[in-house]
Amino acid sequence: MAVPTTVPMPAEPDNDTGGKPRRVRGPGPTSRVFWLVAYGLTTAAILLRLPALQEAVRTRLMDSDMAGKVEDKSMEALAVNLGLLLAVFLSMLLLAVFYSLAAVVERNVLTMRCRVGRDRSFGLGFVIALLCTFPVHLVSSALGISSPKTTGWYYLYVLLVAVIAPALFGAYRAGSNRRRTVTIHAFAVGLAGLSLAV
Repeated sequence: MAVPTTVPMPAEPDNDTGGKPRRVRGPGPTSRVFWLVAYGLTTAAILLRLPALQEAVRTRLMDSDMAGKVEDKSMEALAVNLGLLLAVFLSMLLLAVFYSLAAVVERNVLTMRCRVGRDRSFGLGFVIALLCTFPVHLVSSALGISSPKTTGWYYLYVLLVAVIAPALFGAYRAGSNRRRTVTIHAFAVGLAGLSLAV
């Protein structure tokens, strides 16, 4: 089971440097493979929403003023498919930008980590980014919802992730700096809020 840690490992002697002790660094930023897996899973969840999104786009098109002007059904289908293609491309682009920003925030502010094995770790920024995107799109596709933003539960869920995730990484440790705790939660809420654009 992964254990959260922010404490560097104790110094160990290094025979290659004349016996001088060297500092062994603690877990680094979230491993790139975790970001790639998260991006792939979230993209797959977005693609699973395509049937519901297609129906929503078609319904909106039929309810618009353009419905009576388009007599060719093939042109109507082309317009719907083109709109879906652009929507998916934009979602994937925004997701990549969001994950990149989350990685930057994690390296500089949300520095708490969990080690997984010897060479891999994941951090608080990764957990917030993943929980604010992948489950949302997965549940939306399962329920046939074209956009999770149509329900208030989505915003409540994102806020809960921002509040609870830091606690899981030990932001409330006894004796922790109050200013640092406030900073961590402020950035956690801000990062979770950015996910609303994805």
